[in-house]
Amino acid sequence: MATPPGAGPAALRFVAAACWQVVRGRYVEHFPRVLEFLRSLRAAAPGLVRYRHHERLCMGLKAKLVVDMILQGRPWAQVLNALHRHFPESGPTVRDPKATKQDLRKISEAQETFCQQVKQLAEASVDLASKLQSALLLIQ
Repeated sequence: MATPPGAGPAALRFVAAACWQVVRGRYVEHFPRVLEFLRSLRAAAPGLVRYRHHERLCMGLKAKLVVDMILQGRPWAQVLNALHRHFPESGPTVRDPKATKQDLRKISEAQETFCQQVKQLAEASVDLASKLQSALLLIQ
């Protein structure tokens, strides 16, 4: 199969640089594009980055998307829909044979904790600022 036009190493470097600028500049509206690039890169070169590092990066970007919606004051129904879209109940699908049980456990625990924190915020959005700060500390 032939390589599509414009999909050479220079184009890859350009897209990677653009993604880095998006993440560095915290342009949250473009995070879904960065996530798509990371998924594509993972599929093309699975051994490039360790499973846990890849998942933590993707999870952080997804979490920032959800947190940003909360900070913007979006309706909780919208926030919870985004939460379920980015963090489905079934958990991460593992396609990396080098992913250890510890990797899977840590990723799963982090996702569950984040989802629980957001759901608690939605249920009792009384002291939103302090609860959000606590949730962000747990992510790190």
